[in-house]
Amino acid sequence: MSVPPDVLSRMPHRGPMLFLDEVLEVGAATARTRTVLREDFLLAKDGKVSPLVSIELFAQAAAAFMASKTAPSDRPTVQGALLGSRSLDTFVDTFEVGDELIAEVEQVFGAGALAQFKCVLYRGETKVAEGNINVVSGTDVVRG
Repeated sequence: MSVPPDVLSRMPHRGPMLFLDEVLEVGAATARTRTVLREDFLLAKDGKVSPLVSIELFAQAAAAFMASKTAPSDRPTVQGALLGSRSLDTFVDTFEVGDELIAEVEQVFGAGALAQFKCVLYRGETKVAEGNINVVSGTDVVRG
């Protein structure tokens, strides 16, 4: 499971909207990413972050997976959008600044530009969220 060295730069997220610190692994249908919640984290308030941020961490992990599957010369920046989620369960009341969160996503369905991912988020060894997300990829689809 190798990770292309430029995978984060090939995602459309920039500046404070890029929540991922590192892509740890990419497999045939999976990806693992790491995020450390810092004081300047966009969604931090009084040192706390809502666990609803899990859905965006899942979406960015899925974007990293999709970016790793295309050659840089094909599409320098992979475009896409989160369509929604059929389920999101959170098992904590809040995240704290300083938490290291590991997102694991697995593509369970794909048809053309549409895909569904099964997702789990860990803080240490503890599962703190899980759910499914639906995404669409491709510049033509996103721009209309």
